[in-house]
Amino acid sequence: MMRDADVGIATLSLGPLPPSALRERVAGTSDAKWFDESGARTVEEWRQALAVAGRRLSDFGTILDFGCGCGRALRHLEANLLPTQRLIGLDVDAQAIAWLAASYPRVTSLPLEAMPPTSLATGSVDLIVAHSVFTHLPEDIQFKWLGELSRVLRSDGVFVTSVHGAKVIREYRHALQSQGRHNEGGSFDATMYLKGFCHVRGRTQAEMTLPEYYGAAFHDIRYIVDHWQQAFELLAWLPTFALGHQDVVVLRRRAG
Repeated sequence: MMRDADVGIATLSLGPLPPSALRERVAGTSDAKWFDESGARTVEEWRQALAVAGRRLSDFGTILDFGCGCGRALRHLEANLLPTQRLIGLDVDAQAIAWLAASYPRVTSLPLEAMPPTSLATGSVDLIVAHSVFTHLPEDIQFKWLGELSRVLRSDGVFVTSVHGAKVIREYRHALQSQGRHNEGGSFDATMYLKGFCHVRGRTQAEMTLPEYYGAAFHDIRYIVDHWQQAFELLAWLPTFALGHQDVVVLRRRAG
């Protein structure tokens, strides 16, 4: 069977599933079936998003899964890469990275500090993928990490990530209204209207080991266009593409 995502994701020999506590921290549930199936879906979504931009997974020698957690998507990505391709996983969750390093020796699993830089060399990565990372970062931290990813990505390298777009914004607004939190809803609406971005701080019990700045971030596409294109060129925007929930944006690092 071909190890080539260009012909579609075919489940090959997968490594072990992580412990339930790690699965819950990443997926919001410890359900093993959902963890496995959603990971496969995410990798297929990355493949399709790249195809929209005229690229293939096999085009990239070194791939970075930024914010890989305990490998929900990474384990499927690793199983479908060519032997010549290198896969790196980075995450701030030291426990998750330690488990990955022990369980997936072919993957370069490295811990992240709460703030950049990483230990990766400048221009050493060809493709960066990230699911539900920038959905949690406050604005100043977001720009710090965008700058770091631009540094490690080679000129014209590609970056695929998800954001909380219009669907999630509507759902959050509705949740505030249904809970009678009208002042918060009004403030949220005003911020989104004026800025196109809002960050709401707060961690679930399962997320308490993650950085204190962790929360929920919401992006209007106009904000991406206006603020992310200093270092990156927007190649594609795919609303509700990530697990039918988050938007996906495909970007290319600008030369120079």
